[in-house]
Amino acid sequence: MSERASLPDLLPRYERPREAPTQPEVLDPAVLIPSAALEDALAASPLSDGAKGLLRGLIRLGGPAMFGGGGVGIEYGSLLKTAVRPDLVAAHVREAADHLHERQVDLLMVPGMSGYPVGAMYAIVAGIPAVLLKKQRYEQPHERHEPREGDSPVGDYPPGAFVIPSYTGDADVLISADLASVQDIVDAVLKRQVAAQRGVERLALSLRVAGADDIIDKATMSQAVSDSALIVGKAAIRSFVARYRAATGDERPVADSVAVVAWVTPLIKGYNHPQAQLQRWFGITPFAGLTVTSVHLDPPALGIEGLGIVAFP
Repeated sequence: MSERASLPDLLPRYERPREAPTQPEVLDPAVLIPSAALEDALAASPLSDGAKGLLRGLIRLGGPAMFGGGGVGIEYGSLLKTAVRPDLVAAHVREAADHLHERQVDLLMVPGMSGYPVGAMYAIVAGIPAVLLKKQRYEQPHERHEPREGDSPVGDYPPGAFVIPSYTGDADVLISADLASVQDIVDAVLKRQVAAQRGVERLALSLRVAGADDIIDKATMSQAVSDSALIVGKAAIRSFVARYRAATGDERPVADSVAVVAWVTPLIKGYNHPQAQLQRWFGITPFAGLTVTSVHLDPPALGIEGLGIVAFP
């Protein structure tokens, strides 16, 4: 997993490179679908109802933008971050919930407040609990590939904590799970599994985790969250087993497993090939509402898989 810095015994840091505009920088207007022609184009497209709703909202409310820590990106705050729009997002959320049910997910992990609004919608519609990975400014001195005096050891942070560059700003951020929330959710999952295994000689305990985010760009955040989920999940299972044995005296051997089995997102930047990365790293094909094939600044436009290049008003 090449984007993770090699820092033995230190807090892991993941690199997320800035993005440049998709070439060509100036588009030929002849290749564009004007926003006024969007409905006709959608009617002739193979996009799902959920994808169509997302695109309608994105073209009306969003646009390409430059972000301090990420370079060229997509502004979609009024669709997915600062407002809840059932008229535009509900069909996609239902489609994503169906995918989570198919993958038999026990727990959603969502990085940062920007992803949590849509992550919470996924959780409510799917009936699957979600945990926020808290984001805060990381102020420790830290070099990207070599530790130096003053770096913080892993033991100073919760299990699964990691550092990643901010997309919208210039600083690094520290991301870690709310362990009390994770533990309460995992306890409920494992209690059901123990109750179903009365009389067996060896307990088999498992946790199936999914990641959810407002967008998947280069899959760097998805990789970091997936790595973190495996660590956090294992810690929660160990804690449950210790407390269960102390309370019941049940000393049966335990086989435990934690797996990241799905990723769901409204938007994925297909031109960065995050699907291939997640498949290679975790065997996951992410579920995305819209696959963006290009981002253009002049004129403002997005390439959409299954449709073409759509201009903003």
